[in-house]
Amino acid sequence: MSIFRYLKEVKIYLFLVISILIILNLNVVLDLSLSKILNSLIYINTLIVITCIVFFILGYLEYKKKYNELYNHVNNNIKKENSLFNPYFYDVIDTKLDSYENNIQNLKYELQEINDYMTNWIHQVKIPIAVLEIISQRVKELENQNNLHNESNLYKEINIELKRIESLVGQALYISRSGNYSSDFLIEEVNLEKVIKEIVRRNKHLFIYNKIDLKLENLDINVLTDKKWITHIVEQIIDNSCKYIEKSGQIEIYATKNEKSIKLHIKDNGIGIAPQDIERVFDKGFTGENGRKKTKSTGMGLYISKKILSKLSHSIDVFSTQGEFCDIYITFYNLSDYFTL
Repeated sequence: MSIFRYLKEVKIYLFLVISILIILNLNVVLDLSLSKILNSLIYINTLIVITCIVFFILGYLEYKKKYNELYNHVNNNIKKENSLFNPYFYDVIDTKLDSYENNIQNLKYELQEINDYMTNWIHQVKIPIAVLEIISQRVKELENQNNLHNESNLYKEINIELKRIESLVGQALYISRSGNYSSDFLIEEVNLEKVIKEIVRRNKHLFIYNKIDLKLENLDINVLTDKKWITHIVEQIIDNSCKYIEKSGQIEIYATKNEKSIKLHIKDNGIGIAPQDIERVFDKGFTGENGRKKTKSTGMGLYISKKILSKLSHSIDVFSTQGEFCDIYITFYNLSDYFTL
């Protein structure tokens, strides 16, 4: 309990004492008949101030004692025999605490039920996705047999939509884990080039269908991070770039390095981000001007990415010019304290 908080509590009494002193002194000074007792007035003021200070200190010690007693009761469930408070006061507190605790436990149980259901649903929905992938392969074979592979884009379109469904399902899984993701971290040395190439290979149909020119430069760098999470985040950023880029556009993925950090840049020459939206792109549920016009954005991808990267002691930033480019870069600091995860 700080003395400044106590001052706020008793400020009305301090103002009262100061007001009384001012009134008393003004009356003595302005009254000509009392002007001869000026020395006595100084003496009286000194006594009053000293008395107030003594009582202030005693009041603070009493206030601190009550605060500590209440704190120990609420946080440590310690009941004092000769309490400074009325026993009824503690009964009210205990009743409220029990009520809040029950509500918290019920909410935790409900959230766990929802999380378990979401996790189970995500794993169940992967089965029809796998079946659809088999069907898409049969469509491709039929197109090849009928020499339609150059005329029809049915297989490519099905494959792209399947990848999009997989991405959304994966995002749902990661969001469901985001509440306790720190227990899921495995910090290790990860090669950025291997991570990027794995993502590119998994999404090759997206790049081919949209005729996106992909440039990978200076990625053979190792960083300390969680491979699973960083793969998911980078894939989300690349997927966003593909959404907001025109066909035959270009995406550059490269890394820069200095003494303090390594930055992984994912830069596209798409429609960019509106100036008024740049500061809010990492806000929960924020879709922005582009998200509302061009795609059905949820506004959760970058929010979750920033949340996870912060826990990993990394950072994510964006630099963009509307109508020209968007550069999202992740910073891996060389001196991150991973023992705090």
